[in-house]
Order: sequence, then structure tokens, then C-alpha cells
Amino acid sequence: MNGDVIEHPAYIVLNLPSPMAEVIRDLRAKYDFARSAMPAEITITGSCGTGLVEPGQEVARIAEEMDAVARDLVPFTVNFTKVGRFPGTNIYFLELNDDTPFEQVRQRLERSRIRFLPSPYPFHAHCTLKLRCEPSDPELLEMFFMDVPKTPFTLSVMSLYSLPDPAECELLHATTFSGNVQD
Repeated sequence: MNGDVIEHPAYIVLNLPSPMAEVIRDLRAKYDFARSAMPAEITITGSCGTGLVEPGQEVARIAEEMDAVARDLVPFTVNFTKVGRFPGTNIYFLELNDDTPFEQVRQRLERSRIRFLPSPYPFHAHCTLKLRCEPSDPELLEMFFMDVPKTPFTLSVMSLYSLPDPAECELLHATTFSGNVQD
């Protein structure tokens, strides 16, 4: 990103902690090598429910809003359950056992002063494994019958990433949950 305003597609995500982040990167390297270099995360805004961060906003102001949201949230623990696919797409992902805490984070961000572009898709928390490329039949079977990593992990870091191009990801801000959920 050039300067201090959003110019490229920007997402707000929850970063997966180690060692789960490495597990996801290894799975991505197997099923979608181009994605294996990207951060292991669960997208909160940008892909569904709430769209991309609207371009032209100052990164510093977005960071302030993210920090304010993070001060009111506590880390939470979840786990993956199975592989899913968005209908009519080649997007394959790991399902999570509970969308509720992710929906709470998304709603808090949506109520902040950060402006977002519209999204035509309903929110569904997930961790993308494969994007865009159609899998071969053996690869598809392998994905759907894989031993999904089900070890619980705790999410506590929220980040703002910009994608200057589909193969490049730039961290613009990260913040840690430090409060209590008051919904």
C-alpha cells in the first residue's frame, strides 16, 4: 500500500495461532500452493457478510476503530469440524464449530466508523483451503475425506491486510483482544 490510505482490496481477519497456522499453511500448500504464502486466518470482513474495507480511508483511523473493538472482546476458543464448499464455486474451506463469536466480531466492526463495501453473500465463518482452481476428482475426494485438524485453538489477534495483487498480502495493522464481550 502506498501512503496511509486504503488503495487496494483490504480485509479484516482473525489470525490463526501457531501451531494451527502452520497446519493450515501445509494444507494450503497441498491443495492451493499460491495461498500457502498467505496468512492463515479467518476473514471477518471482505468476503461475506460485510464487504471489503472501502478504499480511501486512512489506515490510522481504521486502526483506532479496530483497537476500540478489540478492547471490548475476549479471546475465544473454536475448532474446525469438516471441509465445506461454497455452492457454485471452487472455494473449499474448513468449517468451524460455532459462527457466533465470529458474528459478534463482525457486527462490532460493522457498527464502528470503518466504512465497508457491500457484500452479496451472507456471513459464514470459515478458513479457506482452496480458491479459484477446480480440484481434480482424486483431490476433491481427498479433501472431503481428510482427517480435519480438530484441535481447539484460541483466537485473539485481529489484523487488517491489504492485497495489492492476488499473490501479495501486506499487514497494515494488528490488535489483540483485551476486554469482555458486552452484547
